[in-house]
Amino acid sequence: MTTRGALRDGTKRFGIALAWLAGFVAVAAGVVALLAWVLPVGPGSWWLARGGAIEVAGCGVATWVVGRRLNRRTWAELGWLGAQRIPSAWLRGVGLGACAAALAIALAAAGGARLAVTPPGAEASVGPIAVGLLLAALSEELVFRGYPLRRLAEAIGPRLAILLLAGGFAAAHLGNPDVTPLAMLNIALAGLWLSLAFFSPGGMASAWGLHFGWNATLGALFGAPVSGYTLAARALHYTPGGPLWLGGGRFGPEGGVVGTIALVAGTVAVLGTRATAPERWVTP
Repeated sequence: MTTRGALRDGTKRFGIALAWLAGFVAVAAGVVALLAWVLPVGPGSWWLARGGAIEVAGCGVATWVVGRRLNRRTWAELGWLGAQRIPSAWLRGVGLGACAAALAIALAAAGGARLAVTPPGAEASVGPIAVGLLLAALSEELVFRGYPLRRLAEAIGPRLAILLLAGGFAAAHLGNPDVTPLAMLNIALAGLWLSLAFFSPGGMASAWGLHFGWNATLGALFGAPVSGYTLAARALHYTPGGPLWLGGGRFGPEGGVVGTIALVAGTVAVLGTRATAPERWVTP
């Protein structure tokens, strides 16, 4: 095949993949809109859990309808590698995400951020927030990993697909409070981290666990802003300190170099023994 023919074939495959993804988005958006209209807004701190549940339902239905039934991808191809492997992969992901977030907090504290114990009863119940974080992490993984990442990877190769969806993941956070260019770079780096987890032996469970572990440790344990948002329930109270470029300011550690270091370290940890062999970074 000539270079022109190969380019034309690649463009066609990319266009077909985009059409499938448009169908995925349409189904997900329709289900989300319907559920948001039908379901009442929950009281107080349950708003995050309500939104997460609606988004998971929408993305889950889209994955089933478009990914499984219409495009006939197996659960393994979509990253769900067997019920017996999911709990352990998810827990390992949570642990690694928590360690990476703790590293970011430790670096931020060394750079001038302060931590104080939150007085008992001063914050909302942690239960609704934990459920909300769990569901929010899953919904974002279903959108930016899962079927969309697999389908794009089949069309243009996993490395380019990872880069495109990491950029999309960052773009989805452009409207967050106090966002900066470095924050966008770090969110894209987080997308790369999570995508490599998706293509690791742990699959979607690993990526979901990483995402939840990172957010819950930053926001619910240490009380730091998560992508610009401060949670109502947190064990500690975090006060940013040091220069904006280092600690991220009000956007949280994800907006500073401390976040960059932690995310790079987390990525290396996900790769493990594969870190020195780039050809093995993405598993089938």
